[in-house]
Amino acid sequence: MRLRGTLESLDFSALRTLVALELSHNELTGSIPVNIKLLKELRALLLHDNQIRDSIPPVLANLTKLQLLMLHDNQVSGEIPRQIGEMGNLVRLNLSNNYLVGPIPCEIGHLKHLLKLDFSSNDLSGPVSFSPANSSIQNPMNNFSSQPTAKVNLENINMLSLSRNNLSGPIPKDIVKFFNLQHLDISQNNFSGSIPSNIGNLTKLTTLYLYHNQLSGHIPRELGYLVILEDLRLNNNTLSGSIPSNLWNLTKLTTLHLHRNQLSRHIPLVLGYLVHIEDLRLSYNTLTGYFPRNLCNLTKLKILYLGQNQLYGKIPWELGYMVNLEDFQLSLNNLTGPIPNSLGNLTKLTFLNLNFNQFSGHIPQEIGELLNLEMFGVSLNNLSGALPSGLCAGGRLQFLTANGNNLVGPLPTSLLTCKSLVTLRLEGNQLQGDISKMGLHPNLVYVDISSNKLFGQLSQRWGECYKLTMLRASNNNITGVIPPRIGQLSQLGILDVSANKLEGQIPLGIGN
Repeated sequence: MRLRGTLESLDFSALRTLVALELSHNELTGSIPVNIKLLKELRALLLHDNQIRDSIPPVLANLTKLQLLMLHDNQVSGEIPRQIGEMGNLVRLNLSNNYLVGPIPCEIGHLKHLLKLDFSSNDLSGPVSFSPANSSIQNPMNNFSSQPTAKVNLENINMLSLSRNNLSGPIPKDIVKFFNLQHLDISQNNFSGSIPSNIGNLTKLTTLYLYHNQLSGHIPRELGYLVILEDLRLNNNTLSGSIPSNLWNLTKLTTLHLHRNQLSRHIPLVLGYLVHIEDLRLSYNTLTGYFPRNLCNLTKLKILYLGQNQLYGKIPWELGYMVNLEDFQLSLNNLTGPIPNSLGNLTKLTFLNLNFNQFSGHIPQEIGELLNLEMFGVSLNNLSGALPSGLCAGGRLQFLTANGNNLVGPLPTSLLTCKSLVTLRLEGNQLQGDISKMGLHPNLVYVDISSNKLFGQLSQRWGECYKLTMLRASNNNITGVIPPRIGQLSQLGILDVSANKLEGQIPLGIGN
């Protein structure tokens, strides 16, 4: 049962010897009262995961013995009071997931015992300044011009998270002075300029998140010195140049995200030495060259994104060795040749996206045996032959896009009765066969089977596809009538069954 009420109802004068106040994960409202300053023996103040609002009272600075201050996941607003810098015994300070605004006060630099600092998910703004111990900085964003400048001394800090704010300016080069940092997250801000090369001196880092900023320039090769790094995310910036080959030194990496940048040239073969990697994302760049065969050595990979690049050549059959792969995205490249049937070895695959390439030949029957498949895309290639007979046999397929090929033959029986389908795009092929059994698709939202050679009648079951927003079946050989119950589909926005051999009336309710 969760507690309700306000902190104002507590008699803090009767709690002067209290060492820890733990009221987290409740439904407390109101503000933090000023008379909390009476708790001068307090070591831990844990008020996170409530609905506390208003600003942080500066009188918290009176709690000079406080080591843990956890106010995250509330509705606290206003600026971070500079007086927090007077709480010299703080070890952990978490103000994340609130509505705090303004600059980060430079007085935070006084907290020499601080190990973990989390200001993420607020609306903090302005540049960030870090300086070594015993040097002075003045935060240009504050209005306390009469106050002394701060002595920044955060060498002990091992976790710094400022993500999901509006912080701007360059990444401070003096961040290298925090040589005990293990986790650095300044993602989802507006930091600009290049990545300081001296970040490579933070050799205790295991996590480095710089993604979703406005960083430019090359990826510094000095990142290759971070030999115990496990998670590196630089995606969604405007980084250019090549991927440094010495990243192969990062043999403990499990996650490498470089997608959505402007990286060019070949994918380094040495990435194949990152044998512990599970998540590799290089999509939405301008990388070129053949599909690196060495990547097939990464048998622990679960996620591999190489889409939206300029890769060419064939998919190597050795890809079938990557038996832990779950999500493989290779769309929007210039790849050619057949789809290797060795993909049938990837029995854990849930997403397989090969759209917008130049693949030819048949779709391997082995693809139909991937029972965990939820998304399969081969749109706009040069594929021929029939759809694999076992598609949706696992009952999990939600998205099938194979439009714009030269596919022939009937629709697989398993597909005609696939209840998990959400999107089906088969338009622009030469598919034949009877579609009278279609319609058992309670989750279907979007279907386009137009411009084929399909025949049969539209089943009454189409009227049970209550989530359907679009049904296109034009330019086929469909006969019979439009099922009257289709007129009762309230979500249906587009119905196109033109250029068929239908007869009878348009169902009442269509257009409503």
